[in-house]
Amino acid sequence: MSILSVKTELLNLDRIFTGKYQFSIPSYQRPYVWSDDDVLLLFNDVRRACDRFHLSSQSEDDNYFIGTVLSSRLDKSNGMVYELIDGQQRTTTLMLIAIAFNDAGIDTNLAELAVFEHDNGKAIPRLQFAIRDQVQQYLGGLAGLKGYEKPAQEVIDNNEYLKQIGIALVVLSKEIKNLDKKEAEKLGDYFYRNVQWVNNIVPAQMDLNRLFATMNSSGIQLEQADILKAKLFKHIKSDKAQYDAMWVACEHMENYFERNVRKIFPDITWNSIEPNDLAVFDSNVFYHPEQSQQNDEGIGLSIGELSHTLTKSKAPENVNPQTFETYDLDVETTYCRPIIKFPLFLIHAYRIYLALNNEADIKPRLHSDRLLEIFNPLIDSCEASVKAFIEMLWQVRYQFDLWVVKWVERDDSIESHLALTYQSRSQSKGQYYINRTPKEINGLVLLQSVRNFTGERSAQYWITPFIAKLIKKNVDYKQEKKVLNRLERIDNRMSLASCSQKEASFKQAQSKKFIRIEWDEQEKYFAEPNGTGFEHYWFQKLEYLLWKQVNDSKSELAPSDLYKFKRYRITSKNSVEHVHPQNDEYKSKLPNETLNEFGNLVLLSPGENSSYSNQDVDKKQVDFERKSYFDSLKLREMFFQKGNDLWNKTEIEEHQKRMLDVLNTHYGDKE
Repeated sequence: MSILSVKTELLNLDRIFTGKYQFSIPSYQRPYVWSDDDVLLLFNDVRRACDRFHLSSQSEDDNYFIGTVLSSRLDKSNGMVYELIDGQQRTTTLMLIAIAFNDAGIDTNLAELAVFEHDNGKAIPRLQFAIRDQVQQYLGGLAGLKGYEKPAQEVIDNNEYLKQIGIALVVLSKEIKNLDKKEAEKLGDYFYRNVQWVNNIVPAQMDLNRLFATMNSSGIQLEQADILKAKLFKHIKSDKAQYDAMWVACEHMENYFERNVRKIFPDITWNSIEPNDLAVFDSNVFYHPEQSQQNDEGIGLSIGELSHTLTKSKAPENVNPQTFETYDLDVETTYCRPIIKFPLFLIHAYRIYLALNNEADIKPRLHSDRLLEIFNPLIDSCEASVKAFIEMLWQVRYQFDLWVVKWVERDDSIESHLALTYQSRSQSKGQYYINRTPKEINGLVLLQSVRNFTGERSAQYWITPFIAKLIKKNVDYKQEKKVLNRLERIDNRMSLASCSQKEASFKQAQSKKFIRIEWDEQEKYFAEPNGTGFEHYWFQKLEYLLWKQVNDSKSELAPSDLYKFKRYRITSKNSVEHVHPQNDEYKSKLPNETLNEFGNLVLLSPGENSSYSNQDVDKKQVDFERKSYFDSLKLREMFFQKGNDLWNKTEIEEHQKRMLDVLNTHYGDKE
């Protein structure tokens, strides 16, 4: 059997342009599905990396790595055309970013990237979609190419292959428009030269089924978490099997913790295990010395040995082949999807370990691509420290699964939503099991949704103090009200922090004070006519507080409103909408100061925003009331207050006063 031959190359957009690369999306690929939230996560991560690059001379932040793609080179006469087997979403997003920079008229090489010019002068989109002519026409039309026509907006909104591309472009264009010219030029150049990825090139006409099977069994690329585990386990001289099992139970994030534990420790007396018994690892319950002696020999390999074991290839002559029993949960059914992946989870667990042991915070920024650098102190430590960290990892994973929201499928929608679950015990055929039952939407879910959608998504700073407090106070699964109160205090303090979110989160994990501004000072922020410059956090936080108000009086709601309220969720929203439009269709005018007041603004998704557009306020109200759900509780408050009256300066100021009263009450009640 021939050996899979994969060539690799390091790419950036500069090399794509100068090397005359083209990319083709094969017909079997799914549509472009990145949400506006996914697009903004990449865009803002790169923007922050660009800021660090210009503020610091540290070489470690020179480039921003976005992972790997898998491609196959096609036989084309004009330039290098690569069929994207894996990597469509990121590549399409980069091309949309280039188009958005071009539309904004920014002077950067990035603006020319989306167009490929043949030697004969003919210009086509650099990114091509096999048999998706409408997508091809759309990209060509966006790039302004001759012979390409952008479809009508109605076609875009109703075509699964075009809709998300259109939403992504709206979001990106708005972000670039909000940058000043010099900042935009710097960011465009950073995207062009410093964003990097690895292109893995497989032979043309490779059997894809065989390819993916080979990749899954050969471990072509070691993940940083695998390397970290190998480095840490080198310190462990005794009970390696026990700590390996603990690590693996925490590692598989797309299953609930107790299911991982049950598979790894099948021989313990599960009929006597209560949910809370998993909160701390008890060696008297889970540990079997004979298993440890059997399995200790090969756990904690060197990086070279780990790679050898994963690839199952012939060992080099200077490496003794070693085999050991370990646990593989990667083939488990996906029951849920976490809001963070395992590398970032490890970082939060390490920060909690440091905080609860009264040690200093990690020095590097919170990002999974800095995993090994972050863990250097523990890698250089001793056996006792590594074991203590893994024991903490177990506790963090238990609390994480109990109290941190996860993406789950909704019964009434093809989309996922954030949710929490109950734990309970049930009996089947004489065996007791720990079950998960979905909870109704509640304050914990919605406040975490606020944090998830408005904070730095690649860091999720709030998780560190939240779980640290739960572990320190030994909160059990029945104390939901107490858990919500703790999260509200954490959120309030972080929202008023004068220091960085990283420092504020760690100080709270240590139960230490940090500098915060008083609410009276923060309140002045809302008196300014900031328009689309208002931070999205405050809109989403207000949605949470309004939900609490409505929830307390929901028995008074009309049946139609109660139905809409029960379907309400805090979701990703990135578009600030003027309720009284800046360019009203009937030429109704308000002063710019009034238009841009917080009382005239609402946060919506790009799709919701475009549906309201520059319509008159009365038309927006009719559209809002016809919907089968509330897309914003702040907007509901506006239209309830307006009734059949005009939406004018007086009404806007009255709404702003009412919203500030809601915020004042909340921040006054929470210290």
